[in-house]
Amino acid sequence: MTSLFPTDVPRKEWQQFRAEGFAEDVCGIVFRRDEATRGMPLGGIGTGCLDLNCDGKLGLCSIFNSFVPPRELNSPLLNLRLGARSIPLTTSPEKENSCKQIHYWGHYPIADLEYEVDAPLTVGLRAWSPFLPGDAPNSNTPAVFFDVSIRNGSAESQSGSIACLFPGPSTSEARVCYVSEVTSSERCGLELSWDGGSYTLCLLDSEIVSGTPVSCVSPDGRGASVEVGFTLAPGEERSVQFILAWFAPRWAGSDAHHFRHAYATRFGEVSQVCDFAIEHKAEWLMRIISWQSEIYNNRNLPIWLRDQLINVLHTIPEDAFWAADSIPAENWYRPEGLFGLTESPRTTPHMCNPSDWYGILPIAFFFPELLKSLLRLYVHFQLPTGEIPLGIGEGADFFHPAHHLFQVMNSCVHIHLIDRLWQRTQDEGILREFYSSASQALGFMGTLDRNGDGLPELDADPIPNQYYGAWPWYGVAVHVSGFWLAALLMMERMAGAVGDGATRHHCRLWLDKARKTLEIELGSGDSYLLYRDRAGQRISDTVLANQLAGQWCTHLHSLPGAFPAERVPAVLDKIEATCVQATRHGAINSARPGGSLDHTATPHSDGIFTGECLCLAATLAYENRRQRAEEVAERMMRAIIVQDGVGWELPNILDVNGRAIHGDDFYQLMILWSLPLAFEGQGIREACSSGGFVDRIVAAAGT
Repeated sequence: MTSLFPTDVPRKEWQQFRAEGFAEDVCGIVFRRDEATRGMPLGGIGTGCLDLNCDGKLGLCSIFNSFVPPRELNSPLLNLRLGARSIPLTTSPEKENSCKQIHYWGHYPIADLEYEVDAPLTVGLRAWSPFLPGDAPNSNTPAVFFDVSIRNGSAESQSGSIACLFPGPSTSEARVCYVSEVTSSERCGLELSWDGGSYTLCLLDSEIVSGTPVSCVSPDGRGASVEVGFTLAPGEERSVQFILAWFAPRWAGSDAHHFRHAYATRFGEVSQVCDFAIEHKAEWLMRIISWQSEIYNNRNLPIWLRDQLINVLHTIPEDAFWAADSIPAENWYRPEGLFGLTESPRTTPHMCNPSDWYGILPIAFFFPELLKSLLRLYVHFQLPTGEIPLGIGEGADFFHPAHHLFQVMNSCVHIHLIDRLWQRTQDEGILREFYSSASQALGFMGTLDRNGDGLPELDADPIPNQYYGAWPWYGVAVHVSGFWLAALLMMERMAGAVGDGATRHHCRLWLDKARKTLEIELGSGDSYLLYRDRAGQRISDTVLANQLAGQWCTHLHSLPGAFPAERVPAVLDKIEATCVQATRHGAINSARPGGSLDHTATPHSDGIFTGECLCLAATLAYENRRQRAEEVAERMMRAIIVQDGVGWELPNILDVNGRAIHGDDFYQLMILWSLPLAFEGQGIREACSSGGFVDRIVAAAGT
C-alpha cells in the first residue's frame, strides 16, 4: 500500500519527494496541524471555488455566487465509520473520535491529503478541479472530484463506510431546495435544485466497492451526503470516487446589473456538467500532472519557486469572474464575454488597474483571450480625454468605473497591458484593435505633463496619486517616472509596427526629454531621490526599494532599459544596502540613506508590499544578480507561507518582521511568474515563443 506522498518529510520546509502519478520528484511543503490558516481553493476560472482547509474541513465557498465576502462553511468533508465508531476526518475537535493528524500537500488545482486515524486504516484523498493552461473552456467547468483511497494495513479484515458531505447553499443563496435521486451506470447520489441553481453530489463507479450506497439530505433540506460501505481484506486498498458539480448560472453584480456565468454557454443544467466532467476526468488529471511536471522538472529553478509558481495560481479561482453576458445585455464585450479579477474579495473587492499590472502575467501567458476581454472592459470605460479608470465595479460587478484617481499611473499602465498581450500573442490583430485606445491614453498622459519637461508633476493634495496611496509624494517621483518611460518605449515600438511615424517620432522626443528631466531632478549619487517638488520646495531622499520598476518593465517587454545602464548597478547596490538589509523577510518598501526605516506613512513607507518586493527581485535577476534575487524573493515567500501560514490567502502588506498585516487573496503575487523569465534574461516574447518556458507548459497541458 502506498500513500499519495510520503508523510515523513520534514516539517515546514520545501522538499522534493515522490508523489502519486508523477514520474519524477515534485516540490512542496507538507503541512500538518495548525501550520496553515486555510487550505487550497477547489475550482477553476470563473466557476466560484470551495476551499479545502488543512484541518480537513470545507472553508470559504463562492460556488453559489456568494462572492463578497465568500461564505464560510466550516464543515468536515469526509466521515469514516468503523463498527459503532463515527470518525469525522478533521483535526478540528468535532468530537473525541476526530482524526489524529492530516498531512496536507497542495499543488493547485490538486489538494492531496493523508489522514491518520486511531484505527487500523489509513485514508488518502486527492481533491481537484480542472485547471489547464491554454484551455480556458475546460478550466471553466464547475466541478470538483474527491478521489478517496482506503487502506487496510492490519492483519484482519476491516468493514466500515466512507461518506462525503456537503452543506449545500445557505438560505440567502437558495430559499427552498428540491431533492431528486441520481442513479445511472456511472454515478449515484443526489441532486438538489432551487430557483436559480442546483448541485449534485454523487458516487462514481459504485460497483467497485461492497455495500449499497446511501444518500441522505441534511435536516435543513440543503446539504447532502453520500455514504458507501466497504470490506477490506488484510493489506487491501480500495478507491472510492465522488464528484461535486454545481450550476448557478446567474449572479447579481448590483441592483442594476446581473450576469450570466461563462460556463452557462456550455452547459444547460448540472447533470450536463457532471456527465462532461466524468467523461473527461482521466484526461484532465493526466494533463494537470503533465503541466505541473514541466515545472517540477525544471532544475534551473529553486525548489521553493517551482512549488509557488504552481500554487500562486490558486488566486485565479479565488478572484476571477467570467461572464458570458450581462443583464441587460450589451454588445461591446464581444464573444469572449466579460472577464476580470477582483483585487481581493474579502479586503478590496473591485477590479483594479494596479493589481492587473502586478498579477496579470499568468492570464497573459495561458489565457490571452481573457486578458483581451479585460482590456476591452477598460477601453469601454476610457473617457473621451483618454483617461483610463483606476478600477471597475464594486463587489461582483463589471460596471461603475472609478476615474480621476491615480491618474498619472492608470493610462500608462493601460499601455503596458496592451503591449504585454501583443508580446504574448505576436498577433497584429491586437494592435489593430487596441492601438487607438493606447494612443488616446498616451494623449491623456501628455496632459499630465503640465510643464512640458516630459514627466508628470504629482500633487498629493487631497487624494492619492500613485500606488503607495497613503504616502504623499510631490513633484517628480522616480517610481512613477519609470512607469512613464516604459510606456513611452512601448508606444514607440507599437507606433512603428502600425506605421504611425508621427507618434513614433513624438515618443522618441518625449523619451529624450523625460530621461533628461529624471536625471536632473532625481539623480542623486548612488540612488535616485524618491521625489522632488521645486515649486513647493519639497524633497525626499528616502531610498525606494522598487525605484527601478520601469527597468523591470523594459526587460519584461524586451525593450532597451528605461534607466541609464551605467547608473543601475550603483542604485541596486544602494537598495541592497538599505531596503534589503533592513529586513530578513525580503525587502522593505523604503529606507533612509543610512539604512533606518522611513516611518513617514506607515505601513506604506516601512512595510513590505508583496508585489513590489517580487518586482525588485525580478529586476535584480535581470541585472545579473540572480543569487540576491532568489534570496529576496524566497525570504518574503518563506515569511508568508512558512512563518505566517497564509500561503492560501496571500496578503498585500507585511511588516518589517514578515507578519501579514493587510489583505488576503491578492493576485498581485502572481508577478512571481516573471522570475523564471528574469533568470533566463528573457522577455514575454521569448518565453512564449516555440520551445520557451511558457510554451512548454502549454504544450505539456495538451492544449
